[in-house]
Amino acid sequence: MTMLKKLPEKVLNLWNKWEIRGMVLLSLLLQTILIIFGSRRKTSGRIWIRILIWSAYLSADMVATVALGTLARSQGDSSGDSSEKANNSIQAFWAPFLLLHLGGPDTITAYSIEDNELWLRHLLGLVIQVGVAFYVFSRSWGSGILSFIAIPVFVVGVVKYAERTWVLWSSCSKSLKKSSLSHFWASSRRTGISETPLQDQQRDYLLQANVFSYISKFMMQDLVAGIFELIRSRELISKNEADGAFKVVETELGLIYDMLYTKAPLIYSRAGIILRCISSLLFVTAFITFQVKIDKHDYSTTDIAITYLLFAAAVFLEFYAFLCLVLSDWTMIWLTDEGGNGQTGAIYSLIRKLTRSERWSRSISQYNLISSSIEREPPKFLEFMGIDEMMRQMHVYRKDLNGELQGFIFKHLREKAEKIKEDLNVFDKNVRSKIIGQRGDGVLEREGLLRDYKWCTTEVEFSRSILVWHLATEVCYLDDKDASKENEASRCLSEYMMYLLVIRPNMLSKGFGDDEGYLETLRELRELRGLDEGYQRTLRELRSGESRVYDDEVFQYVWKTAKSVVRGVAVLARQLLLLEPEKRWEMINEVWVEMVAYAAAQCPWKEHTHQLRRGGELLTHVSLLMLHLGLTEQYEIKAFDDYFDELRGVSIPKILLKYVDR
Repeated sequence: MTMLKKLPEKVLNLWNKWEIRGMVLLSLLLQTILIIFGSRRKTSGRIWIRILIWSAYLSADMVATVALGTLARSQGDSSGDSSEKANNSIQAFWAPFLLLHLGGPDTITAYSIEDNELWLRHLLGLVIQVGVAFYVFSRSWGSGILSFIAIPVFVVGVVKYAERTWVLWSSCSKSLKKSSLSHFWASSRRTGISETPLQDQQRDYLLQANVFSYISKFMMQDLVAGIFELIRSRELISKNEADGAFKVVETELGLIYDMLYTKAPLIYSRAGIILRCISSLLFVTAFITFQVKIDKHDYSTTDIAITYLLFAAAVFLEFYAFLCLVLSDWTMIWLTDEGGNGQTGAIYSLIRKLTRSERWSRSISQYNLISSSIEREPPKFLEFMGIDEMMRQMHVYRKDLNGELQGFIFKHLREKAEKIKEDLNVFDKNVRSKIIGQRGDGVLEREGLLRDYKWCTTEVEFSRSILVWHLATEVCYLDDKDASKENEASRCLSEYMMYLLVIRPNMLSKGFGDDEGYLETLRELRELRGLDEGYQRTLRELRSGESRVYDDEVFQYVWKTAKSVVRGVAVLARQLLLLEPEKRWEMINEVWVEMVAYAAAQCPWKEHTHQLRRGGELLTHVSLLMLHLGLTEQYEIKAFDDYFDELRGVSIPKILLKYVDR
C-alpha cells in the first residue's frame, strides 16, 4: 500500500523533471534561432525567414517564463532524499540562464517597432522574472559550491534582461523624439567629407551614412527640420554618382535598423563595451569553477549535459556578440572617424575584407496583373478566411536592382533638386510642393502633352493611374519587339508599383487601402480572357479593344463611373503607340520614375521603418534620397539666431551662406 501511494508522486516528480529539461532545451533552441537568423531579415525578403523569426520571437519569452515558473514550483515542492535534492539544486542553477534567455540576443530586441513602445511591460516583466529567479536561487542556497557559481551567472542574466528593457525604452518614439540635429551638424563638420573630394569610396559612404542617419532618424519621428539641414544634406549626397548614393542610403538604413530593432544603441557605446567585457569575464569564471570544483557524479548525467550545453550556448552568445561588434559598420565608422593613425587604418582594412557588403536584399518585388488574371479565381470562402491575401503573394516574384534602374531614378531626383536650386526657390514652399507632388504630370507638361493625358494622371486617383499605366505599359512592351534599357526599366517599375498597390497599399499614401478598383479590373481581365488561352491573348484583346479618343463624352462618362480601368487601357495604349518608339519609352520611363518618387514622398515614415525588417523596399531608399536631396515638405524656415541657439555654437558652413545672399 505504501508503494502504491508513493508511485504517483514519483511519477509526477519524474514528469516535472523532464518537463523542466524539455522547456530549458526548447528555450535554448529558440535563442539559437534568434541569434543566427535575427539579423538575416535585414538582408533577405524571403518569407520563410520572417515566419521562422516571428515564431521564435513570440515563443521565446513565453517558454522561458513558463520554465522559470515550473522551476519555482519544483523547488517549492522539493522533498526527499539527498540525490533528489541534488538534482533539484542543479536544475535551480538553470534559472539564471533563463534570465539570460529573457534578455534576448543582441541581433533582435524587437520584432516590430510597436514592440519598442511596450518597454514598460518589459520593465514589469524584469521585476517579476528576476523575483522568481531569485526565489528559485534562494531555495537552492546551501547546496555547496554550486550556489556560489550561480551568482556571477545570475548577475549576467539580470544585466542582459535590463539591457533589453533599456534598449526598448531608448528606441521608443518618445525617446527618439528627443534627438537633436546638433549631432548632424557636428558630425558633418568633424568628418570633413564635404571639404575633400571622394577618395576612399567605401570610407566616404560609411561617413556620409553616419552623418545622414542623424537627420533621417530625426525626420522619421515626424519632426520638422530646418531648410539649412536640407541644403547641407543635398550638398553632401550630390557628391555621389547613382550607385554611390544608393550605397550610402543602404548603409544608413542598416544603421537605422540596428537602432530600432537590435541592441545597437547600447552595445556600440562605451558602457555597452564595458558590460560585454564584464559579462564575458564572469561567464568564463563561472564555467571554469563549474568544471573544476563540481563533482559530476553527484548529479544526473542528463542534467550535467544540459548544464554544459547552457554554458556553451552562453559562451557562443558572447563570442557572437563580440564578432558582431567588431565586424559591424559601427566599428568601421569609429575607426575612420575617430582613428586616423596607421594602426586603426590597418584594422579598418582587415575588417572591410572580412565583412559582407550586403546590407539589404538589393531586390525589388514584382507583380504583373495580367499574369495573375490568367490563374483560376480562388474560391469565395477563402476571402472570408483571409487566405486570399496570402494567395496574392504567390504571384509576387523578386528581381535584382540593377545599376541602370538606379541611374534612372537618381538622375530624375537630382534634376528635380537642381530645378529648385537653379530657380532660386529654395525657400518657396509652394514651388517645392508642386515639384514633389508631380506623379507623371511633370514629365508630360515638359513634353507639352499634359492636356492629352490629364484624364489618366492628375484627374484620377493615384491607384487608378497606376492600374491604367501598368496595363498600357504591358501592351506597349508586347508591341515593341526590340527591348531597350528604358523598356526593361519601365516594366520593372510598373510591376513594382503594382506590387505596392496590391500587397503594400499602406505605403502608397496615408490611409490608402481600398482595392476595389484593382479587384474589378482583375475580374474584367478574367472575363476578357474568356477561355484559358493565356497571357498573349489577354494582351491582344487589350490592344485591339474598343478604343475611343480620350475626350469622347461617352468614354469620359464610362471612365469616370466604372471601377475597372480596362476600357481606359486601350485609349492610353493607342495614345502611347502613336508616339515614336524612342520618345514613347523615354516618356513612359520618366512617368513611372515620377510616380515612384510621388509614392515615396507620400508614404508615412512608419511604413518605411516596418519594411526594414522585411529585407527593405526600393521605395524607402527613394524616400531617403529625396530627403537628402531636399525634396521634402517636412521642413521649416528658421532665423539664424534660432540656429545658433539650437546648435550650441556649431557654426553654419560657408556653403550655406550663399543661399542667404541670394
